[in-house]
Amino acid sequence: MVLAIISVLLLVILILIAVYIGLNRGEVEQVEEENSMIHASGIYSIVRKSPREEAMKARPDLEEIRKYLLSSNVDTGKYQLSERDQDILLEHWDESLKKNIAVIEQGDKEGVEFYYYEFVPEDCPVCKRYFSRGHFVTREEIFHHPRIIPPFHPGCTTSIFPHHGKEDLRDTTELGMLPLFKEDVPPPLPEWNAIVKPNALWGSTA
Repeated sequence: MVLAIISVLLLVILILIAVYIGLNRGEVEQVEEENSMIHASGIYSIVRKSPREEAMKARPDLEEIRKYLLSSNVDTGKYQLSERDQDILLEHWDESLKKNIAVIEQGDKEGVEFYYYEFVPEDCPVCKRYFSRGHFVTREEIFHHPRIIPPFHPGCTTSIFPHHGKEDLRDTTELGMLPLFKEDVPPPLPEWNAIVKPNALWGSTA
């Protein structure tokens, strides 16, 4: 009699354990499936993941750029780069990168899904060979390819702007909103070691 009771209790305990494991496994699988869908859809990148860390990894740091500027000695305009010139280029690079990342971080708070490129305050002679004002990228593309966040090289005047769907872009774009990516293939971008000395950084007489 006692053995029968013990056997029944053990059977009940095993059944409860099996049910508990089954429920937990279902919850884990559901969470994993949701996370997989979030990553695939790009929603994760929009809501939770700042591009800051990956964007920094995708480009040279200030020290590497400074070494290159010291070794190159001239820019594309054939002007010799003074130490002050190098400082200006580095400062502009750092400020531009931080500004464009901050634009995307703010856009994440507002649910922005599309961003377009603009040359501010003047055209970038290097970048305009690769894309036009108004070419757009999605937040998912930024998530997968953080290198598409400007700047692309020292002296780059390319900036990224959020598109909420209500801006009037006729005064800022040449060809309208065109996708930068074609069939999910990353587009060619300027080499980071191209050097431009924009008038906007030195004044119109530079």
